[in-house]
Amino acid sequence: MCRVLTLMYHRVNRLKQDKNYLAVVPDVFYEQMFFLKKNYPIVRLEQDWNELDQDAVCVTFDDGYMDNYTNALPILQELEIPATIFISTGGINTYKEFWWDELERILLFKEDRPGATFSLKDKLFSCKWPVESFLERDALYDTLVWLIKDKISVNDMENWMQQFRDWSNSEEQDGENLLLQTDQIPMDSQLMTIGAHTVNHACLNSLTEREQSYEIGESVRTLENLFGRTVSIFSYPFGAYNKISIEICKKEHITKAVTTSPGLWTSGCDAYQIPRFIVRNWSEAEYIQRICGCWNSM
Repeated sequence: MCRVLTLMYHRVNRLKQDKNYLAVVPDVFYEQMFFLKKNYPIVRLEQDWNELDQDAVCVTFDDGYMDNYTNALPILQELEIPATIFISTGGINTYKEFWWDELERILLFKEDRPGATFSLKDKLFSCKWPVESFLERDALYDTLVWLIKDKISVNDMENWMQQFRDWSNSEEQDGENLLLQTDQIPMDSQLMTIGAHTVNHACLNSLTEREQSYEIGESVRTLENLFGRTVSIFSYPFGAYNKISIEICKKEHITKAVTTSPGLWTSGCDAYQIPRFIVRNWSEAEYIQRICGCWNSM
């Protein structure tokens, strides 16, 4: 029985700070891809894996950062490795950051701050936090991420972030966290498959059916209009989904959806719950050890 190891990347970049360990630096990414190329067949997510005659690897990226194209794609092209990029469409062609990047940049690494506390006004979660020390700010970051991720609505998130910008007198980002800009990417790339990842990178299992339908369906249609291609694959943001999410994916003609749960695909695996292993900025030796460990996990 053939198996597929699906790998989940986010960014290929050398960041000044990376609290969430989302980035693999370009040199390390090259080493990782070179190892895969030498040792495994590399398949596309949209392929029919039931037709495989040997174990294989699939490479995916979540979110839709611009560095997937500026830094990762040239390496993939050199080594002739196909990959899938799952794009959250709300930030396309804007200078917006994902909310977690904006919080990190301002709260943890902005040098000047307007006061010793941050006060949030909200109907349920109003609170005041100390922010004088780095440990206090780091704790606040973790708290806000936990709340924003799956405790509040998209509208409330926008309201919270605006309160945070107003409090911090935040300047615009410096481009390090730039999201997809369609005028800067090779639209004819044959190696990158485009997949949907909602509009607002929302935790689907915390949304109503109507909200989920918008997040999934609108992201699919936006990408199809931008790229002129059928979009038939999907990634659940934060790995969060439920039965409603799966049914909406089916209605939107999604044929495969990937999770963040570790594991290997085998014949008979639910096409809407494909497991993946996340990849960090590991050295070549650690990467090889971890990849070998993935194969031995089942």
